[in-house]
Amino acid sequence: MTARPRRTVKAVVMVGAMALALGSFGRIARAGEEDDLQRQIETQRSGVAEATTDEITLLRAWLDEAWSLRSKHEYDEVREVLDRCLKQADLIRAKITASKLRAQAQKHEAALADLRAKISRTKKALQETTTKKRALEGSTQ
Repeated sequence: MTARPRRTVKAVVMVGAMALALGSFGRIARAGEEDDLQRQIETQRSGVAEATTDEITLLRAWLDEAWSLRSKHEYDEVREVLDRCLKQADLIRAKITASKLRAQAQKHEAALADLRAKISRTKKALQETTTKKRALEGSTQ
């Protein structure tokens, strides 16, 4: 098989997979599916509050889009938007976690700097005390 037919076969397989994924073969909505999708949208909305403004705005827009599509009974499109929302929520959680870890690292670095300064002061005081002790020992002999 030459390169061109292989590419054609790959393209046909990809188009078929995309068609299946997009539900172009007439997917029928199950009973209660609308309620399930509504619950998923609302669950995602409730978790939005703790992220940064830009990410929240984008996520809320996508959730509004999902809600609109759900009310039009376009369930496959709702699932696509919800998948996008889940990935966005994961990104938001990762950013929040990174921010918390960065704050923890800064706190630890500040504590380390304080300890280093204290050690430096203690070493200096020890050196001065040792020098004074030698001076006293030298003057009493």
